[in-house]
Amino acid sequence: MKKLFIILACVCFCAVGCKQQTTQQNSQNHENIESDVNIADMIFCQSCCMPLADDLYGTNADGTVNEDYCKYCYMDGAFTAPDLTMEEMIAICIPYMVEQGMAAEDARYILESTLPNLKRWQ
Repeated sequence: MKKLFIILACVCFCAVGCKQQTTQQNSQNHENIESDVNIADMIFCQSCCMPLADDLYGTNADGTVNEDYCKYCYMDGAFTAPDLTMEEMIAICIPYMVEQGMAAEDARYILESTLPNLKRWQ
C-alpha cells in the first residue's frame, strides 16, 4: 500500500512540477518537454518532487506538518518507504510517466536530473 502512495506521488510529480522545472534548466537538450504550469511559487516534496498543497503535506512524529515532504513519502516522522532507493523510485515512476504521455527517455532524463537535487536523495 505504501509503495502505491509513492507511485501516485511520482505520477503527480511527473505530470506537473518537475517536468517544467527540468525543461527550463535543460531546454537545449530536451526542447520537446513542455508544460503550461507556472512553478515559481510552488513548493515540492523533497522526496518525489510532487507539488505540495495544504492537504498533501507529510507529518512529523508529533503530528505537526512537515513542510519538506508529502504525505505519500513521509508520515508520522518517517519515510513511508524507508528502504526505497533513488534508482527504485526512478524505475517505479517511468512507466507512470509514459502512461501520462511522456516518452520513456524523457521521463528517465527528468527523474535522473531532478531527484538527486532533492533533500532525501542528497
